[in-house]
Amino acid sequence: MIKAVLMDIDDTLLDFGLSARASMQQAFAEYALPFSERAYAVFTHINDNLWRQLERGELTAQELFARRWNMIFSALGLQADGPAFEQRFLALLHSTAIPVAGAVDLCRYLSSRYTLCAASNAFHDQQVNRLTIAGLMPYFSHVFVSETLGYRKPQKEFFDACLARLPGVAASECVMIGDSLSADIAGGKNAGMKTIWYNHAHRPVPEHCEADQTVGSLREIKALLSSQEIASTPML
Repeated sequence: MIKAVLMDIDDTLLDFGLSARASMQQAFAEYALPFSERAYAVFTHINDNLWRQLERGELTAQELFARRWNMIFSALGLQADGPAFEQRFLALLHSTAIPVAGAVDLCRYLSSRYTLCAASNAFHDQQVNRLTIAGLMPYFSHVFVSETLGYRKPQKEFFDACLARLPGVAASECVMIGDSLSADIAGGKNAGMKTIWYNHAHRPVPEHCEADQTVGSLREIKALLSSQEIASTPML
């Protein structure tokens, strides 16, 4: 029986790509830099690689933010103050929130039946503000973020810290939902939770996928939980 649902935020409930693109485009305009689809593609490639390094513990969040835009500008052949641009980009992102299709309906449904919690590797105030802008914040009982917990997904300590704030709820009574196989699925599975992989990009399912269930849309999650069809898979 599921008692609590933990949901990733970016690229699960909020479309990070669209939010980041809008923030990047505005910041480029303010800095009189030429924005293009290539510029956004370079951002996506470098940003994704840096966040994977962060998940593996190969760099800190501070190092990521110090390096990110210098690396992007270097790849684009542009001259700009990377750390200063980072601060402006984060400020714009703080106030940009574009919900994924079906997010409001899903959160409304989940909050009426389970303890609904956000679980994110980001800044607390930023994520609360973005959930508020998107109209999702009223549905959450807890917003768990790495900044306040002191640990990051996929560390088991992150999920243990979440459970410590959910008295009477066992790991086996939780389901972790997210788009990242490494941070959300492997992390949740290692903590003893059930898992649902939100494969919004419709990527090929890996041969040894640890997710208990895979969905391509948020509407499918509602159907899965309402029918209680989440059966745990063996740990690999």
